[in-house]
Amino acid sequence: MTTLGDLASRRNNNFNLIRMLAATAVLISHSYPLALGSSAVEPLSNWIGLTLGELAVVTFFCVSGFFISLSRDRAPSNLDFFSARFLRIYPGLTLVLLLSVFVVGPIFTTLGMLDYFRAGATYSYLSNNLMLFSMKFQLPGVFENNPWPGINGSLWTLFYEVTLYVLVGGLGAFAFYERGLRFAGFLVIYAAIYIVFKLLMANTTLLADFHRMQFFFNWSLPFVLGMSFYRYRQHIQHRFVWFLPLAALAAWSYQKPFFFESFVLAWTYLIFYLGFATHPWIDRYNQLGDYSYGVYIYAFPVQEILAHQISGISPVMMMLLAFPVVLIAAMLSWHFIEKPAMSRRHIFAAQLAARVEGLKAYWPGTGKGAA
Repeated sequence: MTTLGDLASRRNNNFNLIRMLAATAVLISHSYPLALGSSAVEPLSNWIGLTLGELAVVTFFCVSGFFISLSRDRAPSNLDFFSARFLRIYPGLTLVLLLSVFVVGPIFTTLGMLDYFRAGATYSYLSNNLMLFSMKFQLPGVFENNPWPGINGSLWTLFYEVTLYVLVGGLGAFAFYERGLRFAGFLVIYAAIYIVFKLLMANTTLLADFHRMQFFFNWSLPFVLGMSFYRYRQHIQHRFVWFLPLAALAAWSYQKPFFFESFVLAWTYLIFYLGFATHPWIDRYNQLGDYSYGVYIYAFPVQEILAHQISGISPVMMMLLAFPVVLIAAMLSWHFIEKPAMSRRHIFAAQLAARVEGLKAYWPGTGKGAA
């Protein structure tokens, strides 16, 4: 019987398309609050308690958990692994932040040009978002009168994504993906902490302000499931029939406290079933490139520009006008920024390794410089 392990060893799969559909779903979902304001009801929210955008984020995270684990498993060292992760995230992110601060901001701010560039918040937007900690989503005077003020609210997921990269790097450093019970031990510890935190959140007000921790557990769940699917890939069969009991469990748990977990488990299996259910037509799509990250990081600012320029724009009109512009930006980002950066990951890792060795050689008390 074919397993995920058998299929993961092949280069052809549908995950570029799945990520692209997920990024487009975020654009669709955000069109409602960006056009109508915070009171707008996004697709799916009244049905399953998750918006279409949140379902897309679940998709991103479970796929990421699998393939980031694969990346760490194949990387010669953590330095190679983190070099690849850095070059996948930061070149594209840096460009969209620079364009936001130095192009979109000056054009659309209600402040004078000097006031805009004198404002500390202009530069803290750039620095905080590059650090991914205490991220900021507004620029001084920019889109303040839009139905949903801000410049790029989609970037919030990057903090959690990078935090989970660190988790994978840590587990990989101790050979958690090779053999034995180490990874199972990690899952037991994670599950115990997850359950305790969820019980505390439900039964006490003491953790009411721990929003970042709550977000971490919500979005780490699909990521850890993706990691688990990778670790046990040789034991997970690629058969649609195995999705059915998981879907039944999710349906049975609807409106129960553990619906989210049941739903995410079923959705994760479905995503990997579809991701490895290859077809020659979809294989051709893979030759175009991976435009999903570009769509994800450019959609929000483009949609905010549309909301500013076309008063009363409808969500559907925003989708139709934004998507082609965002797609062009994503294509340019992939072919001229992201792909060239990724092609240099081995050179970048070697240069970092040489610098680290150089520092070791001349650092007091270590290497050649110690005398």
